[in-house]
Amino acid sequence: MRIKIIVCLLCLFVQTKSLQLINSNDENIKLEISVGDQTTISVTLGDAIKISGQIGQDRNLEFPEDCDGATSCSLQTDDVSLSIDSIDSGFSISWQTSNTDSKFQDCLDLKASDTNWFGGPEKWEATWPVETVSYQNRIYTTLKGDNGAVAERYWLNSNGGYVFVGDKVPLYLDQNSAVLGSICFIAAATDSYTGREQVTLDYNLVVKGDAKEAHLHAVNNFLGKPQAHPDEWMIRNPIWTTWAKYKKDINDEVVVAFGQEIADQGFTGQIEIDDYWETCYGSLVFNDNQFANISGTVQALKDLGFTVTLWTHPFVNDDCEEPIQYGERNGYFIKSRNDDGSQETSWWDGNPAHHVDFTQEGARNWFSDRLKTLQESHGINSFKFDAGESDWTPPNPDLNADIEDSPNALTAAYVRTCAEFGGLLEVRSAWRTQDLGIFVRMLDRDSRWTLNNGLHSIITSLLQFNINGYGFVLPDMIGGNGYGDLPTAELLARWTQANAFMPAMQFSFLPWEITSDDFDGVAIIKKFVALHDEYTDSIVNAMENSISTGTPVNPPIWWVDPTNPDALKSNDQYLVGEEILVAPVIEQGATSRNIVIPAGTWKDGNDGTIYEGPQILTDYHAPIDVLPFFIKQ
Repeated sequence: MRIKIIVCLLCLFVQTKSLQLINSNDENIKLEISVGDQTTISVTLGDAIKISGQIGQDRNLEFPEDCDGATSCSLQTDDVSLSIDSIDSGFSISWQTSNTDSKFQDCLDLKASDTNWFGGPEKWEATWPVETVSYQNRIYTTLKGDNGAVAERYWLNSNGGYVFVGDKVPLYLDQNSAVLGSICFIAAATDSYTGREQVTLDYNLVVKGDAKEAHLHAVNNFLGKPQAHPDEWMIRNPIWTTWAKYKKDINDEVVVAFGQEIADQGFTGQIEIDDYWETCYGSLVFNDNQFANISGTVQALKDLGFTVTLWTHPFVNDDCEEPIQYGERNGYFIKSRNDDGSQETSWWDGNPAHHVDFTQEGARNWFSDRLKTLQESHGINSFKFDAGESDWTPPNPDLNADIEDSPNALTAAYVRTCAEFGGLLEVRSAWRTQDLGIFVRMLDRDSRWTLNNGLHSIITSLLQFNINGYGFVLPDMIGGNGYGDLPTAELLARWTQANAFMPAMQFSFLPWEITSDDFDGVAIIKKFVALHDEYTDSIVNAMENSISTGTPVNPPIWWVDPTNPDALKSNDQYLVGEEILVAPVIEQGATSRNIVIPAGTWKDGNDGTIYEGPQILTDYHAPIDVLPFFIKQ
């Protein structure tokens, strides 16, 4: 009895206060706030809860009485302010303090009502949907680790709700760690965010009828649409890179022979000359020991019908004396804001090295002018721009940008500099650059089948890029990079099929060099390169729709059936616009698979059978030379 009385007395001190904000544009949209031992929120559309969570971690919040029934609300406690305002189709929540030792933490529920979530960063193990992924206090910038080169601050759920976190927030991400079943947004002026005069956490919670409607709202209000698409030559024809096959063992003779061998098999496209070609990393001058006749090499490749691109990067190694001296003299390298002001950093091909500061106009011009000299001197068409993530710099980088845009401003400035080199280029990093008509490449893939950076991951990464607003996706090399094990003929064939309806195809390992006694791998790969060419007009049309309407180029299959739970969970199929459904075989040794057919009438691209969706096709027969795909009728 005594224990029961104590519990009851404690309960008296946990007073819950509820209030409701009403959206100023749509009275059917409400923000419910419940203040007790923690402050919980839910954003509703009519009777449906679209987003829920907890705000003000470790803060005692007292909302003014006049907030209840209002369209906005603000409160001040000590040096912390909180503002909640109506926006189109939702609410904005904004925390602010001038105490840079403070931090904010708000969390959203991931698993309420069997909800699926989409978006977030590119990841090594590319799980999709993303509600089961875990992060522990991950600094949320573009990162070299964990394939984190694309990291937009946008998450969308299957209920038709989304969150978009402001660009200037010093953001950390904690998911399924500090609070199981939640994604927590933490703002703190630490690590690469030091030097700020305030800490802010502001984000927008928007609700719509379904995930498709919500995403289109996000594109048109926050993410943005592309203004152009890449050159059709690069969309229609394969890229052939020297990297996976040769690594650094290249020279004039090797590259010309590579192109000749490809042309002899009846292919054309774009030859990409990868690492190693410079006199020293960052010189942007060809090494005469390997490329004494680079102009002749480029012309020979063009005579075979190829365009030619060249791998490059934003670093200058310390042994590259002339550009190091010039860059240091002119202040063109990134330095640390730490007391030592160090300019030294490192990357996978250089330690120590310097990083060009693309937030400075002079440094950008110096970098670009030297690349233009390569083009004019040797006939190079364009470039493969590597790196670009914000953490290749010295610690706590001192950029020529608003401190609240640091360090991601570096990624944006680098990518926008790269984009000036036309429609035949590729980058691998991105930050608020959805407007650019250039290819964004997936990070290097391993030669394996799995979701862990293998074949399966190119589909889930394709979906992640598209939901973040990057529809011009360049999947990594077909068959992977051969780090460790080389690809098998079966993996090459299935990878080619999975890639066939994506925006571009890229090879390095040559199909006629990796063969099987069980099937004609070369014939299969030629079949699906030809299929890609046949449907390039459809891919380009999807790109043009992306420019005009914001529709993803390769959306998840729920895009055409946004309330179908099977479609929402699918992670091994994709669409081309809204017209083509693709269901690759991605399991080793498999000759059949189950296929989710979303709502609508679909014609089998292989045998012409008509299917009415929604339904699940079980054990669809797909031997090694068959890619299941369906055309919307």
